Parts: sequence; C-alpha cells; structure tokens
Amino acid sequence: MSTTTKVSRQDIRKIIFDNYNETDVRFSNDEIMAHLNEQNSYREMELDVLDFEDVLLEMEGSGMLRPIAQNFNTRYYRLWGPLEQTNCKTCGRPTYFASSEEGKKCPHCNAKL
Repeated sequence: MSTTTKVSRQDIRKIIFDNYNETDVRFSNDEIMAHLNEQNSYREMELDVLDFEDVLLEMEGSGMLRPIAQNFNTRYYRLWGPLEQTNCKTCGRPTYFASSEEGKKCPHCNAKL
C-alpha cells in the first residue's frame, strides 16, 4: 500500500457532507469513488477503492465513520453524527467535521480546530 494517498481527505469529506450527511443513511466506498470519478481532477486516474482506504480508516478512527458491513473490497458506513462546515481560523478555508470527531485539524494548513 502506498504511503501517500491519491485522494484528498477534504474531497471525501465534501462528498459525504453533500450526499450522505445523515446518521441513518448508508453509503459505501464504491459510492464515494463514483462521486470522485465525476470530478475532473480524478476522472482520468482510474481510481480503485484501495486508493483511499487509508483516508476512510482515519475517519473511522477519528469517530466520524461507523463501519457497518463489508463485502470483499466494498465497505458500508454510516456517520456517528452529521458533518458541519467549519472555516479554519488560521487559513479561512472551509472543511467538514462531525462534532464526535477527535483531533480535528485543518486539512489545508494543519492548524488545530
């Protein structure tokens, strides 16, 4: 597995915020990948769900995602709590976090939130 991810953590958070931001909505890594493939920056990368598995595992560990099922490489999730848009006080850029998450840092400038 690569130590650098091909996929921005911020892009995944934005997809979840825009499409799955309710605690009773089930979604999968395959659905996230489909949204990523709609973006110009990822369209030609030929992404596989393993290309951003480390990002999803981090989100599980932070208290944002709750894994609910797995079928081979497809993993299904629900949110522990809805995401909220927050603007970083250091760089001013928006990001998305659940209130239940621990260790919140801006994905743009790495400042503590």
